[in-house]
Amino acid sequence: MLDDLKKLFKGNNFTGQIILINAGAFLLVNIVAALAYGGVDRPILNWLGMPSFIPTFVTRPWTVFTYMFMHGGLWHLIFNMYMLYWFGRIFADFLGQKRLAGLYFMGGLAGGLLYLISYNLIFLGGDEVQGAILVGASAAVMAVTIASGIRFPDYTINLMFIGPVKLKYVALVVFLLSTVIDFQSNMGGKIAHIGGAAAGYFYARGLNNGKDYALSFVDFFMSIGSWFDRGPKLKVVKDKPGQKSSRSKAAKATATKKAGGEHTARVDEILDKISKSGYENLSKEEKEFLFNLNNKK
Repeated sequence: MLDDLKKLFKGNNFTGQIILINAGAFLLVNIVAALAYGGVDRPILNWLGMPSFIPTFVTRPWTVFTYMFMHGGLWHLIFNMYMLYWFGRIFADFLGQKRLAGLYFMGGLAGGLLYLISYNLIFLGGDEVQGAILVGASAAVMAVTIASGIRFPDYTINLMFIGPVKLKYVALVVFLLSTVIDFQSNMGGKIAHIGGAAAGYFYARGLNNGKDYALSFVDFFMSIGSWFDRGPKLKVVKDKPGQKSSRSKAAKATATKKAGGEHTARVDEILDKISKSGYENLSKEEKEFLFNLNNKK
């Protein structure tokens, strides 16, 4: 457990990075609220949380992203980050950090948009809808939770006081307890949960049909970012036939291909062990191997 926590916050680990960002945002909001607004965070959340009234949202479109990093209290933050730690780690172990990042933001966007549409359909722009603000990473985390439960249904985890339980049942119970029960309480947040869960469900089903929307989502935003990269382009110089460098490249390519085959066999061996005895029973070396491999994805 301690080794896993150390790995969580080092290297190219999206789960650790997003937990730190959420915790940092929560701390910053509360410091600013204490210094500028007498400890009241509502003025800040009005600008960074997602409004439910469409005309207001049009003037604050950034909130469809920033709301995911705002939380209404310490326990709200702790619960979301705790769920992300467990389900995010399982998801990334099998599918990698890049897919986890894509699904996380897809779930957050789906939850925010469903919340916005639903509130305006329900209240038709009345007074009740104008004062509601959506905050929290719950929709994004729910997407990861549901996708993990559907994609790896028979993965077994050990729950305190309960024992081994399959992941599909854990994901289902989390969804029911946090969303379906007492729906009238925090209705806006629970509508967002449903949007996130739907994103996770359709993503997992899409994988079965060879469609990886999370990777496409990340690649799309990376392509947008590349438009602003104005650095000089590297000139590619081809070697002449028979040159030594060409032979070296060919030898390197052969070695890389061989190493890739060895990695694939090693991954298959570890995944087979996980399916039989669970992630927690992996050796330190096996966990380290998965961690390093996922950071390269």
